[in-house]
Amino acid sequence: MENTLLKDQLNAFLSHVDTISEKKQYWLIRTEGGDLFDTYRAHNFVSIGYEEISYKKILDYKKSSRNLDELKDKLKLYVENVYPDKQPGLVAGQLVRFIYEVKKGDVVIIPSENSNFVSIGIFQDTSLMEVDNSMLDRTKCNYTKRKSVKWLKTFSRSNLDPYLYKVLQSHQAINDISKYASIIERSLGDFYKLEDNTNLIVNVNKKTSIKANDLLFFGSDLLRLAESFIIDNDLELDISDVEIKININSEGRAQFLSKNGKIILILGLIIIGINGGGLKASFKGFNFDLSTDGLIQKVSDYIDNYHDRKMVDELMKNKDSLEIKNPDDLIKVVKQFSKNKDISK
Repeated sequence: MENTLLKDQLNAFLSHVDTISEKKQYWLIRTEGGDLFDTYRAHNFVSIGYEEISYKKILDYKKSSRNLDELKDKLKLYVENVYPDKQPGLVAGQLVRFIYEVKKGDVVIIPSENSNFVSIGIFQDTSLMEVDNSMLDRTKCNYTKRKSVKWLKTFSRSNLDPYLYKVLQSHQAINDISKYASIIERSLGDFYKLEDNTNLIVNVNKKTSIKANDLLFFGSDLLRLAESFIIDNDLELDISDVEIKININSEGRAQFLSKNGKIILILGLIIIGINGGGLKASFKGFNFDLSTDGLIQKVSDYIDNYHDRKMVDELMKNKDSLEIKNPDDLIKVVKQFSKNKDISK
């Protein structure tokens, strides 16, 4: 009976995990060598140039086109006359992409000068913004084809995921970088489902050099403790289904992922447990007592009573050395679960 309850709670927790839409796209938009970086951030938008080609002209072509490919062909012929020194197919493709392919909920990345800083945001609307002369003056940007953005995070080059460096080498005005979705999402969140995998991002916040043993033993002990919990509770899960990707300099992250979300959830709950799972906590105005939730309490009790105390002590020591905190997004799941666990689904 207790085992059935535990499985039910794991499933209930997972029902609140943020699932990244497969339709979500990711874009890199240049900032004129960094000149527009601060403007975009301060006024919450991005834009594309080619002001000699008005949106009205593009809209007229769109109305007489059967699809976007036909629109690009028509626009290409027009670009040849307006910008004879540019590649017409490239310009037409960039304009169509920005106006008609970028949609609400897509992710955008912009780099500063020399990519010293990189900001990541979410498009707030599919349609272009309405721009008048006062807005042009206020934002000190002459481009009228704009889309609104909510900025989420800004990274310095030193703490940017190095796998994104290749993305920043593109010099086109707008670039589809959706193939880097996994890398981008692990920079934005710490507990989510992308495609078939549930992901837990363990952020290492230590700014000085990291000892290899601290990191390696933390990962192996975390997996070992999770495997013991799974076996002792007869959960029929296989810890070998977990993959790990590590990106560590000083500050960095370790990514645990698996098609079986229950295993990833257990790993996250163990981290909460070793951070003081039985203590009251506050998260952005939401107060809760972790000890009152059966699943979290069960994980916390398991850690407290685990037979290999030396291993648990080392796990906690390495956690402190690496300055690993609770995963914020998993805490949000705890919040949602706590608020809705008594509501029938």
